[in-house]
Amino acid sequence: MKKKFGQNFLINNFIVKKIIEAANIKANDEILEIGPGDGVLTKEIINKNPKKFISIEIDKSLKKSLEGLFNKKTNYEYELLFEDALEFNETSKFDNDFKIISNLPYNISLPLLIKWINQLNKYPVAKTMILMFQKEVAERILAKINSKKYGRISILSSVYYDIIKIIDVDKKNFFPIPKVNSSVLMFNPLKKPFLDISNIKYLEKITLKLFNNRRKKLKKKLQTIFSNEIIKKNFLEDLFDLRAEDITPQIYCKLALLLKKKLNT
Repeated sequence: MKKKFGQNFLINNFIVKKIIEAANIKANDEILEIGPGDGVLTKEIINKNPKKFISIEIDKSLKKSLEGLFNKKTNYEYELLFEDALEFNETSKFDNDFKIISNLPYNISLPLLIKWINQLNKYPVAKTMILMFQKEVAERILAKINSKKYGRISILSSVYYDIIKIIDVDKKNFFPIPKVNSSVLMFNPLKKPFLDISNIKYLEKITLKLFNNRRKKLKKKLQTIFSNEIIKKNFLEDLFDLRAEDITPQIYCKLALLLKKKLNT
């Protein structure tokens, strides 16, 4: 176990069971796990006998103990990989929709989520994700309009996923004990997302611009980004006295498409 990898191992079996229960693993499921650590979740996933199971761990010092779990299932399509999850190409291993189950390392949790959101324009994609985050990060993901924690990750997530909190997890349920509590969230892709995934880069750009100095009102920001003609034609004056946290994800999607039109004309 190495501190630089942000590892904190889950030691409460009740929490493990809640995660596995939420994942609802079936015989024909294909599963991806990130950061198996000491294998507490891994064991339970293997016990459910999914069709395919890929587990990715960056810490090679855990190789011996984890390989012992996988070697017991030699007749199954299970694989343990030691590599960086941020560099892993999910489409190289999965032919169908799959599920991701992970106690995410704190230091890469948001980059991984952004990676998977962007993957929605590829095939295959994760049909369900059961992910554990630092509680403060989970609260930002779940945050709603007009709240201090509402921000870019709240918008990017809610535009493409239905997100449900499964359980809060006290820091005492880990070893070594981290400084923060955690939360487990379930992500299910929306059948009709608010914005086509091909346009996500424009949503990322507009949210970045407007949430920069988030307490400032939007008049000058919008006037810097859009022409007076676009502002008047699309009634953007209605947003002038608002702040970034006062705008719904749907309006951000509209702004993203206006930005796309501007940049491509």
